[in-house]
Amino acid sequence: MDSGMDLKTFHNMYSHGRKFNEEYFSQSSPFFKGAIDLLFSHCNKSLSSGDVKGDSLIGLSFGPFLFYTIPFCDYFNEITFACPDDKSIQETQKWLKNEPDAMDFSDVTKIICEHQGCSETWIEKQDTLKCKVKTVLKYDAASCEPFSPVIHPQADCLLLAHALEELVTDKKSYCDALKNVSSLLKPGGHLIMIVALETTFYMCGDFKFPFLCVDADFLKDAVTGAGYVIEEDHIYPREIECLYDVTDYKYLAFIKARKQKDRQ
Repeated sequence: MDSGMDLKTFHNMYSHGRKFNEEYFSQSSPFFKGAIDLLFSHCNKSLSSGDVKGDSLIGLSFGPFLFYTIPFCDYFNEITFACPDDKSIQETQKWLKNEPDAMDFSDVTKIICEHQGCSETWIEKQDTLKCKVKTVLKYDAASCEPFSPVIHPQADCLLLAHALEELVTDKKSYCDALKNVSSLLKPGGHLIMIVALETTFYMCGDFKFPFLCVDADFLKDAVTGAGYVIEEDHIYPREIECLYDVTDYKYLAFIKARKQKDRQ
């Protein structure tokens, strides 16, 4: 990485959603069962309690990974999905429009359906999501108005799926970014975060992508400092005991928190 280039610019220049999906989110990936299966198992359990629901969900992800919002389809009427770069938005639109060269999320969708025990097939589940995604936007976590110049109403739930760690270089910037994106959520609404902890990098193809290293204590402090009350925090140790030359994450975190009503 060029020392004069910030992380946001670096990731935008080397947008890699398609390659990342092949290497990390497919059934053939060694990380699939140890990470993806585990996270969606808990996500579905948490949502089944029924208190995370409403009219609208905003989901932010570091790439065109719309499948993170699939478990929420049964609980929200409309979904807005956002990525930090133009290439990811293009890939997202291809998938929504069923274009022939769209990315393949079938492996992940099958896992989600399995954990939900739903009557829909995985294809029907993807079709349900496509109907519920009303808007696709670009977000800038460094801005106090992340969707600017678009004016977007606050949502009932905000999902952050690895949405910040790739785009900031230090912990203060991380806390500021979390406060910025929290402006997208209604007071009293729920925040759901999926975060890889104690990670410094991951490989995708021939590129080594830097990643802000945060631990569980810092993450929880950042969430409460942004005006939330944490309702659930689950920290899962890494199950893959090899491939540390591919990515060095040590834990995965699932956070469920409620935005205090005196926060805007």
